Amino acid sequence: MGRGGPESKEEALRKLFVGGLSRDTSDEQMKEYFLQFGSVADNIVIKDQGGTSKGFGFVTFESSEAVEECIKLKAEGHIINGKSVEVKRAIPRDSTPDQREKNTKMFIGGLNRNTNEDQIKEYFETKFNCQVESVDLIYEKKDQVEPGREPQRRGFGFVTINDFDDEGEEDDEEY
Repeated sequence: MGRGGPESKEEALRKLFVGGLSRDTSDEQMKEYFLQFGSVADNIVIKDQGGTSKGFGFVTFESSEAVEECIKLKAEGHIINGKSVEVKRAIPRDSTPDQREKNTKMFIGGLNRNTNEDQIKEYFETKFNCQVESVDLIYEKKDQVEPGREPQRRGFGFVTINDFDDEGEEDDEEY
């Protein structure tokens, strides 16, 4: 599934990028970790020509619900083989957005550390009349805080909105 051949849009939505893997993490260890979120259709740790891990890989789940669960828990931190890893949706290099749907990912900074995802979503949807697909606030890494202390928000993050083109309607605003 997905290795070398073209992926369906549905398969692409069930695929995650996993970065920051320990150099000795195997395909099996990575799969074993992600099984807690749901059935894994495919996974691979990317290796160089000598067979050494490049420190990242991909996992494709059987269901999009498993992907959502996995992404939801990224604030708590994902730890594989004792190393904190980054998990996010995989975006194929050759992908071009469907003409009717475009995703725009924006950096947001200077946030009050008490601001939460729901407040940001509400602000964007109300102020800009758009559909917010995701809000990813960046937290301290769990393995970099003292034991017993929860990771805190770092005051920045990313908002991804769906920008649907309405055929025949021009409503672009200049800012």
